[in-house]
Amino acid sequence: MEKGIESYLQFLKGDKTAMRSIVESYWDTMLLFTNGYVHNLSDAEDIAQEALIELAVRKPKLEEEHQLKAYLYKICRNKALNHLKKYQRMVGLSPEAEEFIEDETAQIEARMEMKDSNKLLHRAMLGLQQNYREILYLRYFGDLSMKEAARIMRITEKQATAIAYQARQQLKKILEKEGYSGEDL
Repeated sequence: MEKGIESYLQFLKGDKTAMRSIVESYWDTMLLFTNGYVHNLSDAEDIAQEALIELAVRKPKLEEEHQLKAYLYKICRNKALNHLKKYQRMVGLSPEAEEFIEDETAQIEARMEMKDSNKLLHRAMLGLQQNYREILYLRYFGDLSMKEAARIMRITEKQATAIAYQARQQLKKILEKEGYSGEDL
């Protein structure tokens, strides 16, 4: 059993300190995932925090690590989409704000101790359209099955597979444009 689900099961048994371990296990990946939607680190932090609060309040019956991950990503996705509907941005970010977000993202990546190839992929994925980025993130950074990713995205597994294929093709083009080949990754 993995650390995240072990901590969650301890939390359900009444160990309030176990939530800290859950936060430590998932915070950074939830933040990167959510920031992919809202493009505002402060909002992403609020949404990730709301997702963890919802986990603590609802206390769903989860028994495996992948169920916990999928639950947290699904909450983050739904809250991010609701946030975007509520606060449609009409003005683009200033160059200073974009630089701040890039710096914050780099700090999160550093905390996650991502391999250089994963950092490269994460940054290239920012150039993909939302559903492409989402499916790849859930599959490769979130380590979820195609079936779980499809459920989170509210599409069929067949649609998820097709989107993932298209996303990988688009990502390959972006990486090749930046001068990287398969051997570099």
